[in-house]
Amino acid sequence: MVAGHLREKRGYYHMVLSYTDENGKRQTPSKSTGLPVKGNKKRAEAMLMQARKEKEAELQLNMAQKEQQHFSQFTDILFTQFMSSWVDMMKNSVEDTTYAAYSMTINKKIVPYFNKKHPGLLLREVTPKHIQDYYTHEMNVNGLSANTVIHRHANIRKALQYAMKTGLILSNPADLV
Repeated sequence: MVAGHLREKRGYYHMVLSYTDENGKRQTPSKSTGLPVKGNKKRAEAMLMQARKEKEAELQLNMAQKEQQHFSQFTDILFTQFMSSWVDMMKNSVEDTTYAAYSMTINKKIVPYFNKKHPGLLLREVTPKHIQDYYTHEMNVNGLSANTVIHRHANIRKALQYAMKTGLILSNPADLV
Protein backbone atom coordinates (compact mmCIF):
# COMPACT_ATOMS: atom_id res chain seq x y z
CA MET A 1 0.00 0.00 0.00
CA VAL A 2 1.23 3.46 -0.84
CA ALA A 3 0.63 6.20 1.72
CA GLY A 4 1.38 9.86 1.22
CA HIS A 5 1.02 13.38 2.47
CA LEU A 6 1.55 16.95 1.37
CA ARG A 7 4.14 19.27 2.83
CA GLU A 8 4.92 22.89 2.24
CA LYS A 9 8.39 23.72 1.04
CA ARG A 10 9.52 27.17 -0.13
CA GLY A 11 5.95 28.26 -0.77
CA TYR A 12 4.98 25.19 -2.89
CA TYR A 13 3.23 21.91 -2.16
CA HIS A 14 5.35 18.78 -2.31
CA MET A 15 4.01 15.23 -2.40
CA VAL A 16 5.72 12.71 -0.12
CA LEU A 17 4.93 9.07 -0.83
CA SER A 18 5.67 6.26 1.60
CA TYR A 19 5.84 2.62 0.54
CA THR A 20 7.90 -0.54 0.69
CA ASP A 21 9.62 -1.39 -2.60
CA GLU A 22 9.95 -4.87 -4.17
CA ASN A 23 13.18 -5.44 -2.20
CA GLY A 24 11.46 -4.77 1.13
CA LYS A 25 13.06 -1.35 1.69
CA ARG A 26 10.99 1.61 2.83
CA GLN A 27 10.95 4.46 0.34
CA THR A 28 9.80 8.04 0.89
CA PRO A 29 10.35 10.02 -2.33
CA SER A 30 9.30 13.65 -2.47
CA LYS A 31 8.18 15.50 -5.58
CA SER A 32 7.04 19.04 -6.10
CA THR A 33 3.53 19.61 -7.39
CA GLY A 34 4.56 22.94 -8.86
CA LEU A 35 1.53 24.48 -7.17
CA PRO A 36 1.89 27.47 -4.85
CA VAL A 37 0.49 26.91 -1.36
CA LYS A 38 -1.97 29.77 -1.59
CA GLY A 39 -5.35 28.58 -2.94
CA ASN A 40 -4.23 25.19 -4.35
CA LYS A 41 -4.76 22.69 -1.53
CA LYS A 42 -7.56 20.77 -3.30
CA ARG A 43 -5.59 20.48 -6.55
CA ALA A 44 -2.48 19.38 -4.64
CA GLU A 45 -4.51 16.72 -2.79
CA ALA A 46 -5.91 15.46 -6.11
CA MET A 47 -2.36 15.24 -7.53
CA LEU A 48 -1.27 13.32 -4.41
CA MET A 49 -4.12 10.83 -4.80
CA GLN A 50 -3.21 10.32 -8.48
CA ALA A 51 0.47 9.82 -7.64
CA ARG A 52 -0.45 7.27 -4.97
CA LYS A 53 -2.62 5.30 -7.43
CA GLU A 54 0.10 5.34 -10.11
CA LYS A 55 2.80 4.19 -7.66
CA GLU A 56 0.51 1.43 -6.34
CA ALA A 57 -0.11 0.17 -9.89
CA GLU A 58 3.63 0.30 -10.66
CA LEU A 59 4.49 -1.68 -7.53
CA GLN A 60 1.85 -4.32 -8.30
CA LEU A 61 3.16 -4.68 -11.86
CA ASN A 62 6.74 -5.02 -10.62
CA MET A 63 5.67 -7.64 -8.07
CA ALA A 64 3.77 -9.63 -10.71
CA GLN A 65 6.78 -9.55 -13.06
CA LYS A 66 9.11 -10.62 -10.26
CA GLU A 67 6.81 -13.52 -9.33
CA GLN A 68 6.62 -14.59 -12.98
CA GLN A 69 10.41 -14.54 -13.29
CA HIS A 70 10.73 -16.55 -10.08
CA PHE A 71 8.11 -19.03 -11.28
CA SER A 72 9.73 -19.38 -14.72
CA GLN A 73 13.16 -19.90 -13.20
CA PHE A 74 11.99 -23.05 -11.43
CA THR A 75 9.71 -24.37 -14.14
CA ASP A 76 12.15 -24.56 -17.04
CA ILE A 77 12.29 -28.31 -16.63
CA LEU A 78 11.50 -30.59 -19.53
CA PHE A 79 8.30 -32.60 -19.23
CA THR A 80 10.21 -35.83 -19.87
CA GLN A 81 12.83 -34.98 -17.23
CA PHE A 82 10.11 -34.26 -14.72
CA MET A 83 8.30 -37.53 -15.44
CA SER A 84 11.53 -39.52 -15.01
CA SER A 85 12.45 -37.78 -11.77
CA TRP A 86 8.90 -38.18 -10.46
CA VAL A 87 8.93 -41.92 -11.03
CA ASP A 88 12.32 -42.16 -9.28
CA MET A 89 10.89 -40.23 -6.34
CA MET A 90 7.94 -42.64 -6.14
CA LYS A 91 10.26 -45.63 -5.57
CA ASN A 92 10.20 -45.32 -1.79
CA SER A 93 6.50 -44.53 -1.45
CA VAL A 94 4.90 -47.42 -3.38
CA GLU A 95 5.23 -51.19 -3.51
CA ASP A 96 8.07 -52.62 -5.62
CA THR A 97 5.64 -54.07 -8.17
CA THR A 98 3.81 -50.74 -8.47
CA TYR A 99 7.10 -48.90 -8.91
CA ALA A 100 8.17 -51.38 -11.61
CA ALA A 101 4.92 -50.80 -13.50
CA TYR A 102 5.21 -46.99 -13.16
CA SER A 103 8.84 -47.05 -14.21
CA MET A 104 8.27 -49.24 -17.25
CA THR A 105 5.30 -47.18 -18.42
CA ILE A 106 6.96 -43.82 -17.95
CA ASN A 107 10.55 -44.59 -19.00
CA LYS A 108 9.77 -46.99 -21.85
CA LYS A 109 6.51 -45.58 -23.24
CA ILE A 110 5.64 -42.03 -22.20
CA VAL A 111 9.12 -40.44 -22.19
CA PRO A 112 10.17 -41.87 -25.60
CA TYR A 113 6.91 -40.69 -27.20
CA PHE A 114 7.29 -37.12 -25.91
CA ASN A 115 11.02 -37.04 -26.75
CA LYS A 116 10.20 -38.02 -30.32
CA LYS A 117 6.98 -36.05 -30.95
CA HIS A 118 7.59 -33.01 -28.73
CA PRO A 119 11.33 -32.62 -28.08
CA GLY A 120 12.08 -29.75 -25.74
CA LEU A 121 8.53 -29.57 -24.34
CA LEU A 122 8.73 -27.83 -20.98
CA LEU A 123 6.63 -29.01 -18.07
CA ARG A 124 4.84 -25.64 -17.88
CA GLU A 125 3.99 -25.84 -21.62
CA VAL A 126 2.17 -29.19 -21.51
CA THR A 127 -1.43 -28.83 -22.67
CA PRO A 128 -4.39 -31.20 -22.60
CA LYS A 129 -3.93 -31.54 -26.39
CA HIS A 130 -0.40 -32.93 -25.95
CA ILE A 131 -1.71 -35.53 -23.54
CA GLN A 132 -4.76 -36.39 -25.65
CA ASP A 133 -2.57 -36.76 -28.75
CA TYR A 134 -0.43 -39.25 -26.82
CA TYR A 135 -3.49 -41.31 -25.88
CA THR A 136 -4.80 -41.25 -29.43
CA HIS A 137 -1.40 -42.31 -30.76
CA GLU A 138 -1.19 -45.22 -28.32
CA MET A 139 -4.67 -46.49 -29.22
CA ASN A 140 -4.49 -45.97 -33.01
CA VAL A 141 -0.83 -46.71 -33.76
CA ASN A 142 0.18 -49.12 -30.99
CA GLY A 143 -3.23 -50.76 -30.60
CA LEU A 144 -3.57 -50.26 -26.86
CA SER A 145 -6.91 -50.82 -25.21
CA ALA A 146 -8.82 -47.98 -23.62
CA ASN A 147 -8.21 -49.58 -20.22
CA THR A 148 -4.43 -49.47 -20.69
CA VAL A 149 -4.65 -45.82 -21.74
CA ILE A 150 -6.67 -45.11 -18.59
CA HIS A 151 -3.82 -46.60 -16.52
CA ARG A 152 -1.30 -44.37 -18.31
CA HIS A 153 -3.56 -41.38 -17.77
CA ALA A 154 -3.53 -42.16 -14.05
CA ASN A 155 0.29 -42.09 -14.05
CA ILE A 156 0.50 -38.82 -15.96
CA ARG A 157 -2.24 -37.19 -13.91
CA LYS A 158 -0.65 -38.24 -10.62
CA ALA A 159 2.74 -36.87 -11.67
CA LEU A 160 1.26 -33.58 -12.85
CA GLN A 161 -0.76 -33.32 -9.65
CA TYR A 162 2.51 -33.52 -7.73
CA ALA A 163 3.99 -30.81 -9.99
CA MET A 164 1.02 -28.59 -9.24
CA LYS A 165 1.22 -29.15 -5.47
CA THR A 166 4.92 -28.29 -5.46
CA GLY A 167 4.34 -25.10 -7.46
CA LEU A 168 6.00 -26.15 -10.71
CA ILE A 169 2.77 -25.64 -12.68
CA LEU A 170 -0.35 -23.62 -11.95
CA SER A 171 -2.91 -26.21 -13.03
CA ASN A 172 -2.99 -29.86 -14.03
CA PRO A 173 -3.58 -30.23 -17.81
CA ALA A 174 -4.40 -33.93 -17.34
CA ASP A 175 -7.56 -32.93 -15.45
CA LEU A 176 -8.96 -31.54 -18.71
CA VAL A 177 -8.42 -34.74 -20.74
